[in-house]
Amino acid sequence: MRSVEALTEQVRRQGGKATSQRILIWRALEGDDTHPTAEDLFTRLKSQLPSLSLATLYNVLNELVEWGDVRRFDTGDGRIHFDPDTAAHAELVCLHCHSVVDAPRDEVAPAPVPAQIAGYRIVARGEQFFGYCPACQAELARVGQPVHVQGVPDGAGNE
Repeated sequence: MRSVEALTEQVRRQGGKATSQRILIWRALEGDDTHPTAEDLFTRLKSQLPSLSLATLYNVLNELVEWGDVRRFDTGDGRIHFDPDTAAHAELVCLHCHSVVDAPRDEVAPAPVPAQIAGYRIVARGEQFFGYCPACQAELARVGQPVHVQGVPDGAGNE
């Protein structure tokens, strides 16, 4: 994600205003690696700016996605997550607690993005790996619940 100063320039070039709401949201996302949802951000920011509405927050997030400064992705938990790190990388998503973390870049090299597929001009790619975080693996083992992976036969990594 670009700096708040660069985003301020962008919005002014487009005839908009760098409102207190926009700046607060931009600053909250700057360097954020928690993959927040709009609701997470709203909860975090509402006390700092009581006039902030969820609709405004969504508008600013969608604007950032449109500009290429934030990635929007679905992890299958029914909520949309946002990531200001737009460099090629993958996320690790826990199927039990729904936590989301960036995959270590030295362990998961992103595949090259093709320029075109089936007539579509490709501009970005997202990648998520679904599994169980270390804490949930330990919890599930403690209560005797096996961790099964769809499409992987027992004995091939399943407990």
